[in-house]
Amino acid sequence: LSRLNSTIYRDGDRVWIVDENSTNGTYINGQACSPTGTPLRSGDVIKIGNSTSLTVRLGEKPAVAVATAVSNAASTVTSLPQPKANIVPLILIAGAVLVISISAVLIGITVLGGGTTVVANYEDPGDDIENNNRREPSVSPTPKPGNSISTAPSNDNTAITDSPGGTSAQTPSLPSGKKYLELSDAERRQYVEARSMRIAQIIGNNNSEQIPALALEKIKASVDGYASRAKVKPLGGCRFGDNLQATYERASKNAPFIVRAYNEKGVDPRIGLYLAMIESEHCVCMQSSTGPLGMFQFTFATAKLHFVPNDGVIQGSSPSNPDIRCQPEPSARASASYMKALLGRFGTGPASVPLAIGSYNRGEGGLSKNLQVALDSNSGLPRDFWTLIANGDKLSKQFQAENFKYVPKFFAAAIVGENPQDFGLNLQPISTYSK
Repeated sequence: LSRLNSTIYRDGDRVWIVDENSTNGTYINGQACSPTGTPLRSGDVIKIGNSTSLTVRLGEKPAVAVATAVSNAASTVTSLPQPKANIVPLILIAGAVLVISISAVLIGITVLGGGTTVVANYEDPGDDIENNNRREPSVSPTPKPGNSISTAPSNDNTAITDSPGGTSAQTPSLPSGKKYLELSDAERRQYVEARSMRIAQIIGNNNSEQIPALALEKIKASVDGYASRAKVKPLGGCRFGDNLQATYERASKNAPFIVRAYNEKGVDPRIGLYLAMIESEHCVCMQSSTGPLGMFQFTFATAKLHFVPNDGVIQGSSPSNPDIRCQPEPSARASASYMKALLGRFGTGPASVPLAIGSYNRGEGGLSKNLQVALDSNSGLPRDFWTLIANGDKLSKQFQAENFKYVPKFFAAAIVGENPQDFGLNLQPISTYSK
């Protein structure tokens, strides 16, 4: 076996196995494990390494056994002899009722006599996507009809603390009420750095190492690119490079079911919102030249694994002959399932989540190989996406051409989407469009 050969994890009612780029592979019933993971069923035989075989047995809820046990217990209870009448419990109950009544009268006198008003404060955890990071409401523009928005600030200027004993870092407001395009280059850099750290902390469980300067340059370049589209005339239809307001309005309309799907999987919804932005700019039936289809650009093979049921995934589908990948709600659920699988492979820590996001574009197998090349170049390098950026000259040309930009572009899309009014957009933060 390889030192780290395979990972088996549970996602809801499904159990998955993923090969960790092992030397000898992972096989299920004689077939190689899919690069995106393979769901397991009872009776499957897993072969790992040269001579290790495991038979899968998935237990089911013993509903019949429980019912029988309850029935037997009921029979046993009813067959017990009836107890003799005993007035002691009745006396105790009467005493308890008397004590409660006297207490209630005394409380009423105290409250009414003293003019005290008792107020119960209830904070609904469903009003905010990330319950651990409650945000204070602020006055914002009235949303367009049809979108229900939970209150959240356009500028998140709250202190960020990595841990209970950590040091808080204040995210600065835009100077003198300027919009992003009105900032100097130095001010933009400062803004992008602060907002990037905020995004990194959100998706990295409230913690993140400092983002390298080279990565920040790439994030800023993408933010500049998005910002420049604020003045572009709407193109009509649905395509890349459209007017910024029109692009993020599409995102706000898709947001409710993306938020719901990712919450159900226990994954931060902002990951899904901005994956859809960089994959298709929220065009629900876009197709790339290499074949992936839909808002989340699913290939046929990956869609077969993550759409439930998957009989609506049809090979050879296109925008003119669409399949279920062009339906936004099932696509959101499938994307959440796929991202859950990637996080199961790479981890949910601050260094690992950007890896999982990067692997959505490259494919987790290819990303792992590139990561290993980078790590082998220097044993002291940390295991994170920023390591790949720092060692880009050692990686494949495809990685340098595509993935090098992918995670920084995700950060840029999230910065714009979570601070839309800083870019002149008449929208709330996209993650607040939850209904």
